[in-house]
Amino acid sequence: MVLLLDMLVVLFLIYFGVGGKVLSHCADSWKRLTKAIVAVVVVAAVTVGMWWLWPKPLDTSHTKVEISASSKFTDAQLDDLVQASYRANAGMKNCSVDKVKYDERQSEKIVDMEIDSYDEGHGSALGRAVREHGRSGAAVLFVDMTCQEHVDDEDHVEWYMLLPQDDGTKTWVLQDWGNG
Repeated sequence: MVLLLDMLVVLFLIYFGVGGKVLSHCADSWKRLTKAIVAVVVVAAVTVGMWWLWPKPLDTSHTKVEISASSKFTDAQLDDLVQASYRANAGMKNCSVDKVKYDERQSEKIVDMEIDSYDEGHGSALGRAVREHGRSGAAVLFVDMTCQEHVDDEDHVEWYMLLPQDDGTKTWVLQDWGNG
């Protein structure tokens, strides 16, 4: 809005002259006015283009969070899981997270499938982590995103493990993700 007002002031000054001296309405003043209008349009187009194309950080302001009742995790741990997902996806520019969903029954089914896949030698990252640390810290989170430019993982599944850290705390660690 300020830019638009500045452009109008510039047009006014070019058309009517600087210092209150009125320019004649000759061809010269119309050429100046035309040049000023073209300059203003170009500046406005570049400004809008830069705003549109400039990478914006991941938007989580309108995210719908659906968390089922859990017998494995506390509410605080599940809140931390959602925040871990935001951190893991922070590099995705011009995207917004529409929905984050944790359903314990669905999560457990996928954990079972990943364990079976790992045991059969198919290289599941979550299956390996569960075998190393136990399944009590495994969670699968479903994330729906919308991006300005389409990317393959707008609707995807993320596999996390709540793992002990060197300082004794437990932190969610992304093990893998895939299209959902």
